[in-house]
Amino acid sequence: MHRRMLSFLLLVSLLPAGCAYDDLPESTGEWPRRPVKVVVPFGAGGGSDTFARIVQRAVRDQHLLPQPLVIINVPGAGATIGSRRVKDARPDGYTLLMLHEAILTAKYSGNVSYGPEAFEPIAGLGGDHLVFAVADDSPFANLADLMAAAAEQPDTIAFAANLGAPSQFGGLLLEKTTPGAAFRFVQIGGGAKRFHSLVGGHADISAFSVAEYLQFRDGGLRALAICTEERHPELPDVPTAREQGYDVISGNLFFWWAPKGTPPDRVDRIRTMLRRVMESESVREQLARMQVEPTYLEGEELAADLAEREARIASVAERQFVDLPDVPRAVLIVTGLFGILVLVQAMREKGRMVAPSALQQRSPEEGPPGRSPVRLVLLCMVATLAYVGLLQWDVVGFRRATFVYVVVVALLLSPQPRRSLVPAGLLAGLLSVGLHALFTQVLVLDLP
Repeated sequence: MHRRMLSFLLLVSLLPAGCAYDDLPESTGEWPRRPVKVVVPFGAGGGSDTFARIVQRAVRDQHLLPQPLVIINVPGAGATIGSRRVKDARPDGYTLLMLHEAILTAKYSGNVSYGPEAFEPIAGLGGDHLVFAVADDSPFANLADLMAAAAEQPDTIAFAANLGAPSQFGGLLLEKTTPGAAFRFVQIGGGAKRFHSLVGGHADISAFSVAEYLQFRDGGLRALAICTEERHPELPDVPTAREQGYDVISGNLFFWWAPKGTPPDRVDRIRTMLRRVMESESVREQLARMQVEPTYLEGEELAADLAEREARIASVAERQFVDLPDVPRAVLIVTGLFGILVLVQAMREKGRMVAPSALQQRSPEEGPPGRSPVRLVLLCMVATLAYVGLLQWDVVGFRRATFVYVVVVALLLSPQPRRSLVPAGLLAGLLSVGLHALFTQVLVLDLP
């Protein structure tokens, strides 16, 4: 009985990291047979959330799916918590991601190691553009004034941004047009926070979507340029960046993604659903009120658009902005140094290590070889270093690494390892599965 239980727990620990007991393989059949989740990696009420809920209502009102489309808001870490959750989800068509150009900017800013290549692209919907704006009382009348100052006094003009997001990369593209120019990018956050930073005098310039600019304009904003090929009909007096001699085109599409390996027939079904949504007159009217263009891209058009965006963003990705310490690596180094110090001290005190012949003569019931506290500390340190390293570099999933780590440490600390194998397996199974559920489902934390 104990062996069967342990075998079951081992099998659970080897399941892919994104799986759970209620998400085991289903038999083939018609899709969907349960609600389809759409992860929006931003908080409720923002532009992305509003767009997703417009699609959700259209799907429901037009009966485009036999099951509900459910919006799941997973904000945090520049949209990377939500995108990673979908990347690691089961590729069955029941978990989708809606994320704009931030899927590229997060990769090229170094926030994550993956980009569009980690997903199945479905479609690109809507269309928005960036507006460079300053406070009404700003001394900069146009882009020429701004860029001259940025070149004469590099790193003195504060550019309010959400670091690693499209607002920052818009500034990078503008910065690149003038030799010697350099903004001082300041982490502020979303559009509302960037607006307050400008009117409050804490920053000199920022980038907003057209909808954001129209929303905040009467509060004290003044547009310097819009990053489109032609002037926007809602902003006929705002010149484009190109008109002023700065080749900057920047905007967003609401891209829809599925986990890599999602069956093509299900991707096609979702794509057809989104195409019909964008053909709806009521949806087009709602998007017009949001100043979002009713764009729809799929297939080769979508691939070409993504390639062009990626090339543009990659061209300004060489510069590093956030020089944060690698905390896990520092922990590994400090722990390793501490282990060496403990070992040196132990060798000084005892004068010698345990003889190999003595290790070979020990009975299995007497416990693991080298039962001295110093040796146990060293072995536990090695196990901890391996555990942290596996998680840090995403070698294995959290549940598998935690299961093995708990079993190893429990057996090291047990005076009778053979008799402790089953209890250690039970404890490891409960901790690995339970903690994974707690962190991902309740606390909404990002786990490998």
